[in-house]
Amino acid sequence: MSIAQDFRTRAKHRGLTPWQLIQKIGRLEREADNRTCLMVEMATHIDELTAQRNQLEDQLDIASIDLSTALDDLRIARQETARTQDALTATEAKLANATAVSDLPQLTATQPIPIAQRFDTGPAIRLGKSPLATTDPGRVPPTWARTDDEDTQPLPAA
Repeated sequence: MSIAQDFRTRAKHRGLTPWQLIQKIGRLEREADNRTCLMVEMATHIDELTAQRNQLEDQLDIASIDLSTALDDLRIARQETARTQDALTATEAKLANATAVSDLPQLTATQPIPIAQRFDTGPAIRLGKSPLATTDPGRVPPTWARTDDEDTQPLPAA
């Protein structure tokens, strides 16, 4: 080392002695080593975070597929529920119509009451006075079994 270089070195390093320069160089090397270690640590941490981000992206993709499937299932279920609700409403309406009780129309004095004539030959008579009435179930009135007709046969007497 020449004297000129020695002066330049001292001037450049502000007048540090060679021992101080060695100490300073050692300190700077240690700091450089520490920063290199820090950079390796940060690169490792970045790689871990990148792997974690990729894993989360995969999980998000899977979750979005699951969500779209669940939304489709929900849409189908809502359509089925709406159809079931419509069918239930229609059934309830039919049941309400079937079980509805309405008041009978009230007769008013302005409506005529139809009177049917039940007897053409006269007033009604008591059943016991009827010519066809009998108290003996084995006896057949003579008017029931006519003999002059070919289609009828006489009934046997009891």
